[in-house]
Amino acid sequence: MAIHATRIDAQYPGFVYEHAPRNVYWEMTQACDLQCQHCRASAHPMRHPLELDTDQAKALIDSVKALGSLLILTGGDPMKRPDLFELMAYARSQHVPVAITPSTTPTLTEEVVDRFAEIGVTAMGISLDGPNAEVHDAFRKVEGTFERSAQALRWARERDLRVQVNTTVTTFTLPHIPEMFRLLSEEHSPPVRRWKLFQLVPVGRGARLGLPSPAQIDELFAWVYEHADAAPFHVGTVEAPHYRRYWIERKKAEGVTDDDIAKMAGRMGFGIRDGNGIVFVSHRGEVYPAGFLPHPLLGNVKKTPLETIYRESPAMLRLRDAEQLAGRCGRCAFRYACGGSRARAYATTGDIMGEDPLCTYEPASLPS
Repeated sequence: MAIHATRIDAQYPGFVYEHAPRNVYWEMTQACDLQCQHCRASAHPMRHPLELDTDQAKALIDSVKALGSLLILTGGDPMKRPDLFELMAYARSQHVPVAITPSTTPTLTEEVVDRFAEIGVTAMGISLDGPNAEVHDAFRKVEGTFERSAQALRWARERDLRVQVNTTVTTFTLPHIPEMFRLLSEEHSPPVRRWKLFQLVPVGRGARLGLPSPAQIDELFAWVYEHADAAPFHVGTVEAPHYRRYWIERKKAEGVTDDDIAKMAGRMGFGIRDGNGIVFVSHRGEVYPAGFLPHPLLGNVKKTPLETIYRESPAMLRLRDAEQLAGRCGRCAFRYACGGSRARAYATTGDIMGEDPLCTYEPASLPS
């Protein structure tokens, strides 16, 4: 992928993704047969009449090719689009890498997983929010979704198809994280290559769920740090850029130098946050900084190519400027590496450049 990132030389370096994001998330449709408690999209069974049509979708794929980014197909449920495989095949014909996160409904069949493998998807995302049906199905509000997720993992393993398991962290799911880790380590590896712990952003139906406290998230960070190196897959956090601050502090306590930390900045995703390295396209073509950050509206790919919106939108340029962060994030020495969750700041304070309330760090002042 032809990603261009500008290095920021500060005490703890990050990257500014000026020319292209790492990931383009496209919400292909809002239609989905599940009614998950945390759904960002507040999905419902029917497709919207103003969704991107096939030709508009192919134009979006052309833009992703121009950017050199990874295209992540999400929803709703991508399986609700009858042109899904046509669009996936078109993307691969244009050498655009594609990942997909289908919903675990009866539409996700063994034949579908076969087609994903044949097309050559980079990864298939599967949601697991608990180590058993009692926890997962209660969270998803649909009986049988745990077994469907487990079956999809088995099919993927038989085809050597890479899988990213996604787990939403709420007060309900947090106590089950260690058991989830044991389940994924013992029963499903491979094909699990990544396990992503999504820190809840209170948007959509997720606004009604229990948000863990900052102290609880710090405890989770400690658990992730202590288990990540020995895990048979990558363990990462989503919408929790302040894990980088925690990681830096732990590394420095172990005697790792700033120079060595800087060398690991790319692997740790330093600088990536909502609007910087990430961009989101809605089912209607609207462009936002991220899926959990539905503000501001940056443009619409039906009228303006995505690469133009990403590179030239004043709001995106502001989001990439760590010097414009406010509150504790603005005073923080780790602001280049972290930058805080812009989505959570906006959802909880209304200020897109405000501080991330889930972070416990109290910076005294900026370094001189």
